[in-house]
Order: sequence, then structure tokens, then C-alpha cells
Amino acid sequence: MTDKTLAQRRRRVRLRDLETLLAMVQAGGLRKAAGALHLSQPAISKAMRELEDALGVRLLERGRRGTEPTIHGEVLVRRAQAMLDELHNALLELDWLSDPEAGEVRVGGGDVQQAGILAMTAQGLLDSHPHMRITFEAAQSRELIEQMLPQRLVDFAVTRPATLPLPSDIEAEPLYCERLHIVVGKAHALAGRRKLTLAALQGERWILSRNELMAGSPLLQAFADAGLPLPARRVESSTLSLRQRLLASGHFVTCVPHTVLPFLRQTTSLRMLPVSLPAWATPTMLFRLRGRVASPAADVFIDVLREKASVLRTDAEGAPA
Repeated sequence: MTDKTLAQRRRRVRLRDLETLLAMVQAGGLRKAAGALHLSQPAISKAMRELEDALGVRLLERGRRGTEPTIHGEVLVRRAQAMLDELHNALLELDWLSDPEAGEVRVGGGDVQQAGILAMTAQGLLDSHPHMRITFEAAQSRELIEQMLPQRLVDFAVTRPATLPLPSDIEAEPLYCERLHIVVGKAHALAGRRKLTLAALQGERWILSRNELMAGSPLLQAFADAGLPLPARRVESSTLSLRQRLLASGHFVTCVPHTVLPFLRQTTSLRMLPVSLPAWATPTMLFRLRGRVASPAADVFIDVLREKASVLRTDAEGAPA
């Protein structure tokens, strides 16, 4: 294909049509896309026909889950996501030049990261950039790394990866290794005990998250080293609010990362038990899409994030093993 032909086809592709294509794929159908874009269904159908005519290929087809991209559509969707994301960041950068205290950043993280380091970072950042808009998206590490980052739904993510190695298009920067503390509510019979062993806790009711039950968990390692099976009496949940509610009853034991312990102590009366656990071997990391140019606001957020991470790293290293 000649440069002249490419230029002619490029001039026929409108930005609005690319946005419509992405909306169709994300919504999985005409009706939902029309609602998301506040356009009529005939207008969307017309835009898709014109885009397919301009490119000379079919972009969408009906599938089991609704409207899905063809192989040609998948290529255009991937490139359009990157192009629209770069345009979005360019507009943010122009706004930043007009008001350096403003900007927009979209951050992905799990429940623990949002209650810990991300909340700390946002609080510190908004003191110096009061007009900045921060959006937090909660998800498990696999969804953040394999879906939300490649689809550019977040600028970056902070999480501990469930599996390694990482996809080739993702780059990671270690921040700190979390250390777990075993805690109970103040009404628990073991609260205030100065000497305890893990064996004494084996028969208690526990609240454990999926992460604490996965391979490599410090809790699994501690029970294995002590020659003990995992507690059979347990509730499994990754939600901090549920842990707080159950701990307040005085009948449960749980593990709390050192990064969120100050937050939980503000909202729940906790007592830390004198049983030490090793730190996570896999660090909590900052994840970004390789080659993606960050907005100025995202760069500022990451700078503050690194400062907070250095404090948490020192706290973890100084904790008793």
C-alpha cells in the first residue's frame, strides 16, 4: 500500500468513530454503547459502517457474549486505546501547564494497598496539590496486571503479584515487603497476653484472606515451620471492613499487614499478639505499562509514593522477625 493510499484512509478515520468502536467493544452491544455515549442506536450503527467502509475491513461481529471485535477489530481497538490514552494525557499536560496544582491520576490497587500506602500518598499529595483529581480502582493483582494496565484503565497499579514472571509489556518496581502482624479485638480472651505460641492459636477462629492462604504466604510458612496444620476454624475474606466487624466481636484472630495497622487502629480497638511472622518474600510493587508516557500528575503521585514506600520499607525492616 502506498503512502498516498494510507494518507487517504487516515483522513477518513475520525476520532469520534474510534471512541464509538471502543464503546461498542467495552459494552458488548449497540444498546449499552448508545447509553454510554448518549447517542442513538442508528447513529452508532452509521458510524461503524462508515469506519468499516473507510478501512475496507469488517471490525465487529456477533459472538456468544454479544458484539465482539474481529481480528481486524482487535488490532484497531488496541491501537485506538493507546492513541486516545496519549491524547487524554496530552490534554491533561496542557491543563497542568496552566495549573500545576491540578491534574488527574487513575490508580489501581487492592484493598490493603488502598487502605495503606495509597491512602497515605493521596493525603500527602493533596496537601500540596489541592485541585488534583485522584481515582482509585480496586481489583486483585491478576486483573490489575493482565487487564486494567494493558487496557489503560489505570495509569499504574500498586499490588503484590500473585504469579511471576510478569507479562512482557509490564514493568515493575519493588517498593517494600509487607510484614504481617497477628491481632485480635480488645475483647478477645488472648488480648494482653505477653507470651504466646502459634500452637496456642491453632484452635482459634481465624479470618484469613486469599493472599494469606496462597503459596509463599508468611502465615503458611510459619505454621509449616511449627509443624502445625492451618486453622480449620476460619472465615475467608479479603475485605478489611469485614475483618474489623468480626474482630470487634472478640471471637476472632487475623493477620494485618504493617502498612494498614495504623489505619485499623484508628477505627478498631486492636491488640497485637506476641507471635512473630516472617515478611513476604515477594515485595509489593509499582506496575506500569511498558513504554507508556505518564501524565505529569501521575509522575508527581509516583514521587510521593516512593517517599512513603521508603518509610514503610524501614518500618518493616526494623520490625522484630
